[in-house]
Amino acid sequence: MESAPPTAEQLSCYGRLQRSLELAGIALFSLLLILNAQNFGVWSPFLFVLLLAAWIAADLLSGLAHWTFDTWGSVRTPVVGPAFIRPFREHHVHPQAMTRHDFVETNGSSCLACVPLLAMCLFMESHSLRSFSMFLALGILATNQCHKWAHMARPPGAICLLQELRLVLRPEVHRLHHTPPYASHYCTASGWLNPMLNALLRR
Repeated sequence: MESAPPTAEQLSCYGRLQRSLELAGIALFSLLLILNAQNFGVWSPFLFVLLLAAWIAADLLSGLAHWTFDTWGSVRTPVVGPAFIRPFREHHVHPQAMTRHDFVETNGSSCLACVPLLAMCLFMESHSLRSFSMFLALGILATNQCHKWAHMARPPGAICLLQELRLVLRPEVHRLHHTPPYASHYCTASGWLNPMLNALLRR
């Protein structure tokens, strides 16, 4: 558990090394996605089922990751502290700060997290498993972007429509996470899995 609250200086520490790592993560993510797409196979209606399943899984994983990084470790934890814990802890101190982050700072750590998954995809013989894994990687990439849109006063028009259709995280749903005691509604992709995860965490 966090033994001492992080200082403002630690929370705002987003240096060249971290940005370089995230740029490398985005580059690797893009390269691996292209390599996997070359072996994507024949499109079929079944892929829509895999896409939906991957989006649901990404929502659940976003909630589990959010809970983990909110609860365990600190910004000083080696490796994961600066890359993954820092953004979550900063977010609770300054919720609107992420709306000012560029694409790299918003999505770089998500790309880094997906690199091992996309690398494994290259060796998957099952077309269905490879497709699901690729969709899952894209879903994980989208989670923090959806999170950012939920905090924006004026997200792009198309995103507002997706929020109204409940396909991506809605601001009013995510607002519940920022309400005391700040211990629920962790999912940041669509928010569909929040009721299930809330029930599990209350046990």
